Amino acid sequence: MLIGKDWKIGSDSLNLILYRRRVSKKSGKERWSIAGYYSSIKNALEALADNAILETDLKDLKTIVKKQDEIYQLIKKLRNY
Repeated sequence: MLIGKDWKIGSDSLNLILYRRRVSKKSGKERWSIAGYYSSIKNALEALADNAILETDLKDLKTIVKKQDEIYQLIKKLRNY
């Protein structure tokens, strides 16, 4: 399940797996790296939100709130399916 352009959730027989899209600076090739393993979709989505906020480097409150809004919109789109 793709979430935006940089995140997706997959699964194996035991876990939900949160993946993050990475692009190699040298070759420009795209790959998906594992960001974590979770027991529920709720936990995976919470981790996605936490990771996205940490990506802001906690520069300022405006940046953090903007990133939160982006994540909430992605999650809202998932709920509307």
